[in-house]
Amino acid sequence: MRAVQGRASCRRRVGEDNGGRREARTTRRVRSTGRGSMTESSVEPANSGADPDGRPSGPPASATTAELTSFVGRGDLLDEAKDLLASARLVTLFGVGGVGKSRLLLRLADELRAAGAYPDGVWVVRLDDVSAQGELAAAACADQLGILDNADGPALERLVEFFRDRRALLMLDNCEHLVGDVSRPGQVPRLLAMLLPEAPALTAVTTSRVRLGVSGEHVLKVHPLRPVEALHLLRLRARAVGKLISDAERELALRLCEMLDGLPLAIELAAGQFDVMPALQEVVEHPALLNLLVGGPSEQRHHRTMRATISWSYDLLSAAEQRMLALISVFEGGFDIEAATAVCADGGIGCSEVQELLASLVRKSLLLTEVVVGRTRYRMLELIRQFGLQVVAASSGEPTIRDAYAGHFLAVAERARQRWFGPGQPDVLLRLRAEFPNAHAAQEHLLSTATTVAQGIDLAVDLTSSCAFVFAGLQADSRRMLARGLARHPAEPSHRQLAALCLISWMAQIQGSDVAAAAQAEAEEVARQLGAESFGPLLFSRGTRLWLAEPDRDRARESIDLLARAEEEFRTSGEDGPRFMAALYGAMTTAFFGSPEEAFAASARVLQLATAADAQWSISWARWTCALAELLHRDARAAARYAQQALDVQLKMKDKGGPPWGLFLIALIALRLGDYERGAQLLGGARVAQRLTQTRVLGLEPFLRVQRQIKAVARKKFREFDAKIRDGESLARSMDAVYDLAMKPFAAVDEAPAATQAAQMLTKRELEVAELVAKAQANAAIAGALNISPRTVEKHIENVLGKWGLTTRTEIAVRYLRDVDPAN
Repeated sequence: MRAVQGRASCRRRVGEDNGGRREARTTRRVRSTGRGSMTESSVEPANSGADPDGRPSGPPASATTAELTSFVGRGDLLDEAKDLLASARLVTLFGVGGVGKSRLLLRLADELRAAGAYPDGVWVVRLDDVSAQGELAAAACADQLGILDNADGPALERLVEFFRDRRALLMLDNCEHLVGDVSRPGQVPRLLAMLLPEAPALTAVTTSRVRLGVSGEHVLKVHPLRPVEALHLLRLRARAVGKLISDAERELALRLCEMLDGLPLAIELAAGQFDVMPALQEVVEHPALLNLLVGGPSEQRHHRTMRATISWSYDLLSAAEQRMLALISVFEGGFDIEAATAVCADGGIGCSEVQELLASLVRKSLLLTEVVVGRTRYRMLELIRQFGLQVVAASSGEPTIRDAYAGHFLAVAERARQRWFGPGQPDVLLRLRAEFPNAHAAQEHLLSTATTVAQGIDLAVDLTSSCAFVFAGLQADSRRMLARGLARHPAEPSHRQLAALCLISWMAQIQGSDVAAAAQAEAEEVARQLGAESFGPLLFSRGTRLWLAEPDRDRARESIDLLARAEEEFRTSGEDGPRFMAALYGAMTTAFFGSPEEAFAASARVLQLATAADAQWSISWARWTCALAELLHRDARAAARYAQQALDVQLKMKDKGGPPWGLFLIALIALRLGDYERGAQLLGGARVAQRLTQTRVLGLEPFLRVQRQIKAVARKKFREFDAKIRDGESLARSMDAVYDLAMKPFAAVDEAPAATQAAQMLTKRELEVAELVAKAQANAAIAGALNISPRTVEKHIENVLGKWGLTTRTEIAVRYLRDVDPAN
């Protein structure tokens, strides 16, 4: 592959100051580095004269470094660095290019100097324009420290002599290209390995994109700015060029900062061109404009573009490392070693080389690492990745690389659909969540060619079928992915198309979205054309819609049979995951519309299915369903135990889709138990959580009915009910606080007897009507006994059915005799 043009001249530019070469000085060189806004100045020591032995006659000046721009954030890093320096003699500020290591170093120097921490001086030496060839690092130090070059011996000896008896701090900036490797240490490791033992009171701080590997080194990782800090920096720098970022543009500005990975240098370069760049909206919507943001020459030597920084780093890589950097740039949002190996196999890098090359790029700060579910994932900062993509685009092998990339994630999705319901389920789902950006990019590539459109749809179908989007609380993301695939589907109907439509209907329905109706209608039409009315996914989505959206309770009860048929279809086809989901929804449906005995049997069976598969996430949902059955039919305290067990597991496994429903259910349980304040606050918190996952209870009929019934009783008993709901919404600024409230034991609250709970839901007259229904009296007899009209009796019976969540007179009799008057 050919690298993009311009790298050859980069190293020359790095060694230039405002268009010319830096002249040698006898004064100490100090930089004011605004994390991208890098300005050079000379600070003369208070006494810059030299004694005859070549040593400056006094300590360095106490003047602070000249800063042309304000310093944003980093207080925690400064404190951590000072803490390290209290005991460590060598600290490396480690991080990617442009992250602000140099500016942090200079601020640290100023604060330590002002505090008088090092009486013999704080010395800052720049090494970025020192060639890796030869032995010039020590000479550059001597030069910038003002040591007269009038001795015959090596510069290192002069440095040793200078620092031998000094309690001083030596700060070496931009060391990465002088580090070398383990087998052959470079100039800086050798310099420090000699200097520190010979000067026992000397302390050193370095900045580098590579760890030095010197004994006693303490590494302090410098991360990109936090979003709020990045936004503050962007606003400050934009203001300097006359651009005011309004409150209305705040979200766009935050997105721009995210696009720039929170890198101070990139943010400053972007802000510096706001006077000529497009509007924020255009920038955010067109990421390709990133090149405009960071391109162009700079007036100041160290105000170079990120492209120059990255190009320089790229030049320092071996040919294999350069190829690896280009290949892995196709990944979106990170990757693991399995994915890298799959892409590299078609890119000319052997499997045995992958791990070492990745490790090398990590050491050189061109890759970041994180541990996800016990496995290492790699990630490139976006600006570095864009550079790599340009290298790929300039090569002739891009189609092959893209095909390998898409093929890998197509296989990942298929494997997930087949294996998600089983041991290690949370790990599988978490890893899939991490791959969503790659899945989107892979699908985009597959959909770009007519011959692979079907695979692009399959990828979305398989990933959605794995429940990964439900686990992540990103059902809308699934719908978008499925819709993109269907937009490219040919006119001729297919089972692939039908599966995608059914999944859109499912995802939309569990969100309470109106989109579900249209998707289900289209699915029914495609199924009719294909003669596939018994297709498992169709039965499942049809049953789910009937359960959650049908206001007529008699019709909604038909969902129990539909979901049972779907479960059988999935069992016959050997699809264990979809079979469990059909059984789970069937159990929930039975809890709402079945008898108590049916509800408890269905919930127990679904818990047994999940337990037998050792699928922990599925077990949590089965427990949630047991809680629902207990709440609606028997014991609210048992419901609390099941619901809290489910919520606890889901929070620990970082499930994003389940906990909002756990909050909702525990809120209703708290209200049923008479803990009205807590229940109201949890309802408020649940509202916020549901908004975050774009889920609307208002669009889910059975849940809405139960909520209305329980809230009606609570409002009668607790005047501050609505105010406490608002308190819960405020509390949800910290969702952790809401979940802590939900997990508090219910032991201190006395549960109202079942008779009291059931009776509290009805008016006095409705309770009288229910009693007479339980005595098998007809409407006319009830009207005569209570001296009311038969029409009024019918109205009261409708109210009782609605409040108790029932559908027949027989169910009223059963509920009354069980919960209100069990003695009879």
